[in-house]
Amino acid sequence: MKITYRDKIVAAVLIAVAILLIGLFALVRPKIKDIKADRETLKNLKVQEKDIKDQIAEIPGIKTDIEETYNKTNSDSKVFIPLDRVLDTTYVDQYMQSFADETKVKLKSVELESSKLAPIDYYYDTLDDALADMRKAADVNGDLQQSYDNEHAESNSLSQRAKESIIQTNYGVTVNGTRKNIFNYLQKLKEFENAENVVSVQITDYTFGQDAAKTAGASLPDDKETEDVVKVTVDGNNEISNTSDATIVITLYSVYNMEKPNTD
Repeated sequence: MKITYRDKIVAAVLIAVAILLIGLFALVRPKIKDIKADRETLKNLKVQEKDIKDQIAEIPGIKTDIEETYNKTNSDSKVFIPLDRVLDTTYVDQYMQSFADETKVKLKSVELESSKLAPIDYYYDTLDDALADMRKAADVNGDLQQSYDNEHAESNSLSQRAKESIIQTNYGVTVNGTRKNIFNYLQKLKEFENAENVVSVQITDYTFGQDAAKTAGASLPDDKETEDVVKVTVDGNNEISNTSDATIVITLYSVYNMEKPNTD
C-alpha cells in the first residue's frame, strides 16, 4: 500500500502527540505521587493539630489541678515542723523556756541530736495464733477462720504496710520541779507542735524527796497538787526538797516544703 504525503503528515502528527503525551505522563506521574504523599502528610498533620489543640484545651484544667494539689500539700504539711526551725536550737529553747516559766519548773538543759531520715513505726498487735490448728479442725464451714480474720484485719493490714520515712530530730530536755509542775510541763509539751512525740520521761526521784526526808527523819508535804517548792535542812547543812529532775526525750517530725510548680 502506497503511503501518501497526507498520511505521512498525519502519522508524524500522531507520533508527535504520542511523544508529547508520554513526556507529559512521565513528568506528571511523579507529581501525582508527590500530591498523594502530601495529602497523606496533610491528613496526619491535621490529626496532630487536633491532638495538640485538645492538649492545649486541657492545660487550664491541668494547671488548676496542679495548683490545688500544691495548696493541699502545703496545707497538710503545716502539721510538720519546718526543717530550718528544728535545726535552730534557739527556736526550741524559746519554747522550752516559755513552758518552764508557765509551769514553774527550772529548765536545766536542752540537747539536740542531728536530724535523720527514719521510718515511721505503725503500732499494731503482733499476732501469735496458737489455736490455729484446733480452730482449723473445728471450722467445718469456714466461719471460725472468717471471724478470726475479721477481728484481726487491722493488725494484719498494718503489719504488711510498707513503712514511710520522715525527718526526725530528737531533743533531750532536763527540768527540775515538783510532781505537779513537771506533769504540767509535760502537758505543755503537747502545745509545742502537732508533729512531735514525747518518747520517754525519766524522773530521777519518783518520790519527790519523800524517801530522803523519811530516812533523815524529816517531813515534806505529800500533796500531789503542790506547786510551791518546799525545802528542809537535815544534818545541819544537807537540803531536801519536794522536787526532782526529769529528763524528757522529744522527737520532732519535719518535711521539706514543696516548691511551687511553674505552670506558666
